Amino acid sequence: LAGFEMGRKKKDKSLIQLASKCLKYFRTLTKLGSSSATPIYRLMKAVSSPSKSRYDEAISMCHEGRLIHFEAMAYERCGMFLEQEKRIDVSNEYITTAYWLYTEWGATSKADSMIKTYSFLEKAQRPYQRTRSGASSIMRTANYIGSK
Repeated sequence: LAGFEMGRKKKDKSLIQLASKCLKYFRTLTKLGSSSATPIYRLMKAVSSPSKSRYDEAISMCHEGRLIHFEAMAYERCGMFLEQEKRIDVSNEYITTAYWLYTEWGATSKADSMIKTYSFLEKAQRPYQRTRSGASSIMRTANYIGSK
């Protein structure tokens, strides 16, 4: 991921070439049916050639794979991309979601740094808590049964 970003910013073709090799590796794993490689491939594809639809696909795949840290990165990168496209309202939504995902994952330093970068996050309110796995519903059921 960093290879594409840094390669573009510094106009360093060697970084982009290295990142492209990684992309090809993950594409191969995806074609071989690796369920854990597919979300990473989609995220790398979105970073290599940014578009909202590519990021949305990566976000969906990361969510399905329960890869909260990559999902947060995808939301953040998409928000940054949309900000460059001057789509500020939707950009802020993506950045805010990334913030809450980083917080949920436990990346408090990252979340704190985002507040410094994006002042609108100081007033952000979490609309809901998403369930990451069936574990919470299993615990609710166990607690209910235990109370009987």
